[in-house]
Amino acid sequence: MDRDAAVTMAQRAIKQKTRRLTDAVLRLKAEREQHPATNPSIDELPLIAVTCSTGWECYAIVEELTATRRFRVRALYRTPGTQAAARLDALLAKTEAIHPGLLTLHAGIDMNSEATLTEAFADCAGVVLYVTANTSKAGKITNHGKDPAGGRAAVMRQVLAALGALQANPSVRHVITLVFPTDKVHGIVDAAPEAPWWIHQRLRISDFLRAQGVNVTCIHRPAYYYAMHRVDYNAQTQFRGDTRMSKNMIGENNLPGINDPDFLVNWVDVRDVGKWAGTVFEYPEVFSNEDFSIASCALTGRQLVEIAEKTNRHGTKFKYRQFPQWVMKMIGLFAEEVIYPLRYAQWYNDETNGYDYACNDDLADLARVHPPWTFEKKLESWGITEIRPGKK
Repeated sequence: MDRDAAVTMAQRAIKQKTRRLTDAVLRLKAEREQHPATNPSIDELPLIAVTCSTGWECYAIVEELTATRRFRVRALYRTPGTQAAARLDALLAKTEAIHPGLLTLHAGIDMNSEATLTEAFADCAGVVLYVTANTSKAGKITNHGKDPAGGRAAVMRQVLAALGALQANPSVRHVITLVFPTDKVHGIVDAAPEAPWWIHQRLRISDFLRAQGVNVTCIHRPAYYYAMHRVDYNAQTQFRGDTRMSKNMIGENNLPGINDPDFLVNWVDVRDVGKWAGTVFEYPEVFSNEDFSIASCALTGRQLVEIAEKTNRHGTKFKYRQFPQWVMKMIGLFAEEVIYPLRYAQWYNDETNGYDYACNDDLADLARVHPPWTFEKKLESWGITEIRPGKK
């Protein structure tokens, strides 16, 4: 079997599962609407713990779970006093003014400590579990690429600590993990290289926990966020660190990327991750012990440029500018920040694996439950639609 056939078959299976799961959600939603339940008080709502809550997607999960008013949320994070922690502080103040007790913040969480996590998961009905090889200080990325043995150990220390904490808290009935797209070719296609070690390691975590009796829903989401194009510091919404690599901005004749302009990429907005996490907890009978794939769009670099020019109100032209991989390799000798996106991009650009969704039309079933946060919406929120020709 060749690579394209393997990827096509995998994508077809993913699409079929998406249809099955979304059909089940919509059916249950219709049934519940016919027999609406009484609104419980805040202290009666199920409590959800979200680890690494200062990160991109885990913060979004906290925000979206809180917005549903269906859960109490316990946001767990490591370092107080950072820009990311300030977002949580602001969200807490806003939430307390309207729904006191709906959100609580817990700083100083050591993901390597079973005792700390046992206390953090106490009385929770669900946990969003995010583990990483990142052992750096908050706001600086120094992870992933150069030490597989040490990285695997770092990941598994967190997994084992979390497992012990989950087993000590039988109230936790449902865990969500957040992982990259599944490997579709290794072991099937001749000479297909393995995924980078950190992808391979995290793909195994969900099944590892299930084998220990933990009910895990694994949300497969792209590793490419819209925020890789532009980082909005003023709104305190998204950030990747302090280097120039972390601050790429869309401007006239510039829409940056690390993939070939004709290469299809699945993109995700973190708000969509948050919405689907809420749906998983809301419909556990559908998602228990399931793997589930999401994306916000499936587009090439050229298509992103077309959208930027179409949505711009002043006729401004944009151009896709690929950051050369050889330059990233050179930078990677001195700055570990680029190793993760470089090796991830190489894994796909070498036509090894392939994304979960083959085109935007494949996302139609997801949109029946949650209309996605499209690239058009993202450009609008960033103000890219108002860039005038001749201005940066």
